Amino acid sequence: MDGQRRGLRLSALSIFFLVAFFLSTAEALNIGIQSASGDAAECSRKCESEHCTVPPFLRYGKYCGILYSGCPGEKPCDGLDACCMAHDSCVQAMNNDYLSQKCSEAFLNCIARFRSQKSPSFKGNKCMVQEVADVITVVMEAALLAGRVLHKP
Repeated sequence: MDGQRRGLRLSALSIFFLVAFFLSTAEALNIGIQSASGDAAECSRKCESEHCTVPPFLRYGKYCGILYSGCPGEKPCDGLDACCMAHDSCVQAMNNDYLSQKCSEAFLNCIARFRSQKSPSFKGNKCMVQEVADVITVVMEAALLAGRVLHKP
């Protein structure tokens, strides 16, 4: 497990550089709440579990994943998905600032609470929920670092 965590942490540095290099505007990291043009983006109505450990392609629940979010009014699939839904809402409230320190820190705290509760996942989940939480945590730590470098509130 230590080797796996070390690998995830090393990938955080890679993700940070990707975030810093490719994301010159907040719209570049749109995770499905709305498109850069302001139109509603495609949204999820079913609980999914695909590409569980591959951050760019991760699909977990209805709300977890880059360029992926649940449809308005959809209930989250489980506690981790609820954290992702809250993050989506926070980012939207912050004018789609995907590098918002406030949203990223709240998201990481929510994931930590979810981990400590050891709540069950949704029916039909094919992912190991703790691995998904690890992957999301690494990505969000990279986003926090990028936000600090770019002096985001």
